[in-house]
Amino acid sequence: MLIEAEAAQQAVETLRAEPRGSVRITCPVTLLHVHIGPMLARFMARYPGVTLHLEATNRRVDVVGEGIDVAIRVRPRPIEDSDLVMRVLADRGHRLVASPDLISRLGRPQAPSELSAWPGLSLGANKHQHKWQLTGPGGARAEVYFTPRMVTTDMLALREAAMAGVGVVQLPLLMVRDQLASGKLEVVLDEWQPRREVIHAVFASRRGLLPSVRALVDYLSEEYQRMEED
Repeated sequence: MLIEAEAAQQAVETLRAEPRGSVRITCPVTLLHVHIGPMLARFMARYPGVTLHLEATNRRVDVVGEGIDVAIRVRPRPIEDSDLVMRVLADRGHRLVASPDLISRLGRPQAPSELSAWPGLSLGANKHQHKWQLTGPGGARAEVYFTPRMVTTDMLALREAAMAGVGVVQLPLLMVRDQLASGKLEVVLDEWQPRREVIHAVFASRRGLLPSVRALVDYLSEEYQRMEED
């Protein structure tokens, strides 16, 4: 009842004022540093009546159980069904990238199978097997198994290692477009691409009625729409 009463009160206030109140939000660490953090700063500047309580975490939070208003997540399709409301913010492509120096030393690969001999960098937990899953011309598919020189949950560290010539890495295009434009990184096997991922916001439906939550989700969606990917 308290949540419904708060939603009703904010609905009335929206008619005569900007959104206000507190919003609890969670976001993956790297995504926060690269995109969401600056977006949240601009959002707060636009809506001074809204207070954000932000948790940077790579764990899968229990939105309802932990009282989270908005959780930002990144998942490949298909996205699992749940009782939560989902709003897609961006459908992002990935690329395999490496430094010009590494490509010069090893020679530009012409087929996915050649990458198995390259030093690799891997995102996530240390596991028994690491592989790149690629889709190429005509829908052809390839899996490349590799032994990584570095395994981490931090994409920024992977990007730095790739620019230093340590190995080839799969990263979101949105995260490396500046480095590609400046020549610090180059795409490897441009015709073969890893699967795409969806950046999305999830929230409980009744919390989604709050103007402060709705304003935040709308703002993040608008910000991503302005970012041209590919």
